[in-house]
Amino acid sequence: MGLLFMKSTIYFKPLLLAISVAGFLSSCNSGGSSPNNSVSYARFQCPGTNNVSFPGVSGVREVESNSSHVYVTGVYVQYGGNHSFLYQGPVTGGGVCYKFNFPSGVNRTVTSTSLYGPDNNGYGNVVVVGSYTTLESGPIAQQGLLYLGKADGSTISGYKTLYPQSLVTNVGESIINTLGHSSMGGIVVGNYDTSLVTGKAFIYNIQADTYYELKKPGGSASLTAYGIWYNGGTSYTIAGGYSDVADSGINTGFITDWDSTNPTVVTNFTSLSYNNMSPSVIGTHFEGITGDGTGRGYNLAADWNYPSQSTMPAFGHISRNPDGSFGTASWIGFNYYPGSTWTSANTIYKNYILGLFEAGTPTMDYGYVATIPFNN
Repeated sequence: MGLLFMKSTIYFKPLLLAISVAGFLSSCNSGGSSPNNSVSYARFQCPGTNNVSFPGVSGVREVESNSSHVYVTGVYVQYGGNHSFLYQGPVTGGGVCYKFNFPSGVNRTVTSTSLYGPDNNGYGNVVVVGSYTTLESGPIAQQGLLYLGKADGSTISGYKTLYPQSLVTNVGESIINTLGHSSMGGIVVGNYDTSLVTGKAFIYNIQADTYYELKKPGGSASLTAYGIWYNGGTSYTIAGGYSDVADSGINTGFITDWDSTNPTVVTNFTSLSYNNMSPSVIGTHFEGITGDGTGRGYNLAADWNYPSQSTMPAFGHISRNPDGSFGTASWIGFNYYPGSTWTSANTIYKNYILGLFEAGTPTMDYGYVATIPFNN
């Protein structure tokens, strides 16, 4: 399985759909634009995982409202397999790191664990989503992961499998892969495959134990849901990407509203491309979403590229119009600097983007935190 804007040598925040039109998913070997020198960077450090292949970050959420601490999820490679961690502390470092591994069980020999999105769930407790693989299902087939328990991962009974079988309606189809990407306010968004040509997105209500398919109005060839933000009450905003055959399979970012009282409908679905360019010439995918602190808009972590060129990270901001629809987005492109050959934007918290960069000889992957100079 390929990875969206990632290198296929590691299973890190993978895309559950393989777009059949060639030319968009590039090899990600080198950066393609000049860095934004006003962006400041810090290496992401996760105590206890630094002497392994890399500590890669995938998700972030505030520990408590107005807290100065965050939860950060990620993956590190050791002994040839993926393992996961949950970091707790200041976003720029200095906290503690807990190792997470989905537990093996009867007829289930877990071979790797990948955490993608954390959320606070009361003092000292978290909701975390992601995926795991087993010896029985093979190294590629991803099983959806949901954890509800103590932040150190010790609540063994809190590990559950996400499996949106209720959304499979065609005779002869079955779920190949499932990944939970993000969680907030009791809702999970993620993706599942019933084929390796097109992918689908799901919304999961944890308390109701119910799945809903997230669809683009008018349809799309494939769709991913990577980020969710809880607005309060029953209102949520979701971000990700989709592909249409009309655009030759090039990915387009989207942001949309969803309400748990009308769970089969989305509203204000808005397509967005980096620098507000045409989606026919540039690919864009949102990796995360956060409120901008004003209650009127959102900050977004994005990856973008021209067809057959390497992907690049970007910060996006979008506000609401008086009628509740989304306005025109503003953008800040950047690249980890100096010396990096590739950078991804994996998640966002306030005006901090967290992701991976590649550098060195031989090249290695490292986590980073970028502070974006943006004022609402």
